[in-house]
Amino acid sequence: MSLLTSSPVAAQSANERPASVVVVMSTSRNYNGTYRLKEIARVCGELPKELNFAGVPLFHVQLYPDSGSGEVTDVTFDSTALVGGVTTTGKFRLSVNVQSPSIGKPPAYVLDTAQPKMKGTATLTTPSKGTLQLKVDGVNDRGETVDLTLTCGPNQK
Repeated sequence: MSLLTSSPVAAQSANERPASVVVVMSTSRNYNGTYRLKEIARVCGELPKELNFAGVPLFHVQLYPDSGSGEVTDVTFDSTALVGGVTTTGKFRLSVNVQSPSIGKPPAYVLDTAQPKMKGTATLTTPSKGTLQLKVDGVNDRGETVDLTLTCGPNQK
């Protein structure tokens, strides 16, 4: 049994939520373009410290299509700062994998603001009851920019 599904609270609030993401990337090389995905997020929400191996609360998103097809093939976001009612932070890690006929499947775009020369802002809002919207704007150490908007709807279970 998964650790995430062993807690009724986590299962209701963070697991198996319908989600959509739009990612706009601008670089001199690999990622230029706009990429989209609608799928069920494995996890999207705040996890209590009891469900995080580090033992601290964490806002976590794990979104990837079951089929492996689509413009966005994986989005992972983590922040220990975007918890407990905090709505904006510059402390997070984002990883995005994309694919398209024009670029193929480049390596993951990574934005880890704990690393030198990487910076960004993550903002969390609740546009309607049970819905979370995460917006991330940033630039990595290669000067590659990302503008991500991810929306997770109410839990389907």
